[in-house]
Amino acid sequence: MKEYRSRLLTASIILTQAFLIIVLRLWYMQILKGNEFEKFSNNNHISVTKYPAPRGRILDRRGRELALNRSSFDVYVVPNDITSIDDVSNILSPSLGIEPIIIDEKIKKAYRENRFKPTLIADDIDRDQLAFIEARRINLTGVFIHVDHKRTYPYGKLAASLLGYLGRADRDDFKLNPNLIGTKLVGKYGVENTMETYLRGEDGFSQRIIDAYGREINWDYLERDLKNQDSAPGSDIYLTIDLDLQRIAEETLGERSGAIVALDVKTGEVLALVSHPTFDPEYFVHGLDKNKWNRLIKDKSFPLLNRATQGLYAPGSVFKIVTAAAALKEGVIDEHTRFYCPGSYRLGRSKFRCWKRGGHGSLNLHQAIVRSCDVYFYNTAERLGIDRFSHHIKGFGFGALTGIDLNERPGVAPSKDWKLKNLRRPWYTGETIVTGIGQGFISVTPLQVSVMTAAIANNGILLKPQVVKRVVSPNGEIVLETNPEEKGRTPVGEEIIREIMTALVGVVNEPGGTGGAARLDGVIVAGKTGTAQVISLDSKITSHELNDHAWFTSYAPGDIPEIAVTVLVEHGGKGGAIAAPIAKEIIKAYMKLKEEGSV
Repeated sequence: MKEYRSRLLTASIILTQAFLIIVLRLWYMQILKGNEFEKFSNNNHISVTKYPAPRGRILDRRGRELALNRSSFDVYVVPNDITSIDDVSNILSPSLGIEPIIIDEKIKKAYRENRFKPTLIADDIDRDQLAFIEARRINLTGVFIHVDHKRTYPYGKLAASLLGYLGRADRDDFKLNPNLIGTKLVGKYGVENTMETYLRGEDGFSQRIIDAYGREINWDYLERDLKNQDSAPGSDIYLTIDLDLQRIAEETLGERSGAIVALDVKTGEVLALVSHPTFDPEYFVHGLDKNKWNRLIKDKSFPLLNRATQGLYAPGSVFKIVTAAAALKEGVIDEHTRFYCPGSYRLGRSKFRCWKRGGHGSLNLHQAIVRSCDVYFYNTAERLGIDRFSHHIKGFGFGALTGIDLNERPGVAPSKDWKLKNLRRPWYTGETIVTGIGQGFISVTPLQVSVMTAAIANNGILLKPQVVKRVVSPNGEIVLETNPEEKGRTPVGEEIIREIMTALVGVVNEPGGTGGAARLDGVIVAGKTGTAQVISLDSKITSHELNDHAWFTSYAPGDIPEIAVTVLVEHGGKGGAIAAPIAKEIIKAYMKLKEEGSV
């Protein structure tokens, strides 16, 4: 019994001591160190590292790369891991070309916001800068290099208005896709924008448990709940354009302001699309500050405007195609109807001039189209009237979007209702007359004119213009493939279309035709010239900005059409002298490429 009591006493002493040790430990941890351990616990967190997906490539119809990616070395810091901000700033500054105070401010700001989150100091450094940093790695604790993917455009400005450009994701982009990485570049314009969903891919990520000191914690029972995902590259976009034809079209237009659209008349595929002045899409890859962006958007040459799809112009005499077709359909004239052109047309007290001051004399419809007589179409438009005319204008696709996968504008198809709604004024007969020659309130894009021309060459079928041929996933699967898409038919039948086509061949190939500069040996070219007035013919002002716009719209071969080419040269002057030779060169290049099996 005495021995039992002794053992019990010993056990009680041991237990009491153990209890006291536990109490003292709890007192130490909760009272003396409570705040510190609470902060330690709260700062444990799951760190998510995101891996941007390589953006899909953009290629021409034959697989030649127009936009692709290259490796980019970006400098990041983890503020919590830095032992001395001043040391890091002073070491990085001379190599990166950034003032130490700017690096200091970036790191301190990041430390206040989230000291464990990597923050970007400089992106896309060169090999020498990379070597400099790597050689001083021991003194740059908290600094690391992240390899990213940078967009590059191997042909510079070529097809820039079609390809578009990238920009930093903004609030609207994050609303559409909350999973975007904060510094992610997304498509803002052109194909880069309209095909963003396919090009972007899916970003990857990895999760790690980080303690209060920024150290990774490897706890098996927690790691089972962590998620990791590899990034998935974006899909490749094959465009309908041909690189060689695009290059020739741009070179032929040269430094002149304007636009060119070349379409496959059977499919609606865009074979070339030019807008000038233009921009270098790589200029946007590094990001633009506010000052640079303001300078760009205030540039009076409007380099960011895609003139082919967004530029609105009076179509001038190329619009006589619509006037003639509408008048034939409505029966107000036929192919034998003749009008006399003395050089002007009178309506009340108003006089409307013909481009040929001495007049054309007596002409029938075919002759009026070939020689582009304004007076003939003044007479025709007055007989037609705006109500019937407006129906046909819309029927040829004007005043509406074409449906192309690019930023575009619908233009204006004028009518009595349109004028009353927008200008709150009634319609006058004189406005109908000038609409007949493509002046007045009518405004169109070069793309719309090309679609109209292709419809004439295609027996009245209006096709949706296509810029994307197919979309191919990283594993080679065809995700999307476009087919010809009929948007409608012109309001006139094939008999009228054939009458117009015969006249368009005459414009280029008959004596006295205004489009003779587009004539080609061995290929029948059909077309229509246009000279859109910017100011009155009676004006004495000679400033270049007030010169007429030069138009020429065409298709070839004239007997079995394959390609439609529309050229607009801003303030170029006469369409037959300026725009027609450009179309000729593009058609000639197309025929040569076709012989080589390239298109």
